[in-house]
Amino acid sequence: MNRIINQLILLLLLAPGLRAQEKADGDTLRLDVLLQQGLENNPQLQSLRDQANAAKTQYDQVTAWDAPQVGVEFMQTPIRSFPIPTRKNMETDYFVQQMFPWPGKLSAMGEAAINNANMFEQSYKSAEKKFILGLKIAYYELYLIQRKLEINKGNQILLLSLIDIAMKQLEVGMGKQSDVVRAQTELSKLIEEAIGLKKEHKVVEAMINSLINQPANNTLGLVPDLDVAMPLYTYEDLIGLADNVRSELKAMNFEIEMNRSELVAAKKEFYPDIMVKGQYKNMSNTSNDFWSLMVGVNIPIAWWSKGKYQGRVQENQLNISKVQNQYKDMSNMVRFEIQSSLARIESDYQRAMVYKKTIIPQAQHSLELLIAEYQVGKTEFLMVLDAYRMLLMAKQDYYMANMEFVSDTAKIEQAVGMSLNEINETLSR
Repeated sequence: MNRIINQLILLLLLAPGLRAQEKADGDTLRLDVLLQQGLENNPQLQSLRDQANAAKTQYDQVTAWDAPQVGVEFMQTPIRSFPIPTRKNMETDYFVQQMFPWPGKLSAMGEAAINNANMFEQSYKSAEKKFILGLKIAYYELYLIQRKLEINKGNQILLLSLIDIAMKQLEVGMGKQSDVVRAQTELSKLIEEAIGLKKEHKVVEAMINSLINQPANNTLGLVPDLDVAMPLYTYEDLIGLADNVRSELKAMNFEIEMNRSELVAAKKEFYPDIMVKGQYKNMSNTSNDFWSLMVGVNIPIAWWSKGKYQGRVQENQLNISKVQNQYKDMSNMVRFEIQSSLARIESDYQRAMVYKKTIIPQAQHSLELLIAEYQVGKTEFLMVLDAYRMLLMAKQDYYMANMEFVSDTAKIEQAVGMSLNEINETLSR
């Protein structure tokens, strides 16, 4: 009997891995496929991509001259000739008029537009990184729930065997009715837990489907086992990379340059624009036609309009200072994110290894011994249940530590602005 029980426990411990392998052969949910679907199909990312592309069109808009004006003016037309203005009029004037901005104004506005487009491009990349982080965390949550369901199924098998053992012990006068009831109660708790886990599984599946723009009730496959390996990079390595590639920091740099270009353009508003008008005068009662040329300028330094341009200069100066302070704050936040994630990763890894190499094997061995002792009447059934619960919690905590490790690793990718492969490739050069 002891041999049978030991084999049953061994089968229980291997069952999640066997079921995972069976599903992995035909229905594995791959993270890289999910990410590709999400990046291509997510409506929010598509909206931000369109916004970034729209910003690129502003350069041609702001650097183009105002459209020229052409017209015809009928002079000294008698009222009785209405509505025909050419009847007995004294003069017909044809004109062309063009406004010429002061040199440097449009180029400054063009520089501002380029930096604005680059800022939106980096904002899109930042949203893309946040989307990747959110999808990865949902994927890892699905992994944890699936592993809990596997543990739950295996424990139901174990409790059924414990109920059978308790009943046989009761039949031979070595057990108690309360032992059977306790085991049945534990089994009922597992059934109730499985109901809750299945609900969570559907919720997380719906979340992932919404992120990749698929029907919410679409059934997803099994998440394969996660690769848990302690990274070799340091805080200093990651900070050096983040300062150069983090999208939010790059976007703020472009915003600073945009405001500086707008400041240059605002200062040039104090210089007048030039308006040139050419006119041909066709005289009706004489063969002597005329032409005229008019040159005019606006006067931005007039006291009633000067405040408009001064205010624009001050606004851009303050905007530059504002974004510079935001950049410093964001830089400090990046450093905090990297350091805190590194600290969590180290703790997660150590916990996972302790559970895998020490706690789970010890809990498994303890349960095997107690079941064997219970069969010969050397221990109480409560001791067996306590050992079972210890093994249950150890396995759940192990998968939790794995999930937290990969989640914190994904947060490092978000904090730096690069994937792990990109980080490793860059640091190995």
